[in-house]
Amino acid sequence: MVNPDNWWDGLVRDRFRAVLELVLDAISDDYATVEIIVQTINEWDEGSRPDGWEARNAVPVSRHEVVRALKELTREGFVQAFLLSGSETFAVELDSARIGDFWFYPTRRGMEALRMRSGKD
Repeated sequence: MVNPDNWWDGLVRDRFRAVLELVLDAISDDYATVEIIVQTINEWDEGSRPDGWEARNAVPVSRHEVVRALKELTREGFVQAFLLSGSETFAVELDSARIGDFWFYPTRRGMEALRMRSGKD
């Protein structure tokens, strides 16, 4: 028998997994701030991604969800936080109090995860 708590935990885990995937995909082409990531995910053209991409079921996403995903992706080494100053880019440690000041971009590990998801080698 399905336990209601397990059912809810599964939904939360599945949604968070989808948000992680959406965030990583949103920054795959260029550096992006939290606000840009939220906008990119929530305003994606339906025809720009495969119809069967299950992560799209998590849309719309909140700023809080994106921040949580960025913290996890950074902690796990899939994303790096940066400060941009003119034409200079500086990799920095993620500081939650200043998360709105940072730009994010996938690491090599993050790009590899994106390639594996899309089936591109």
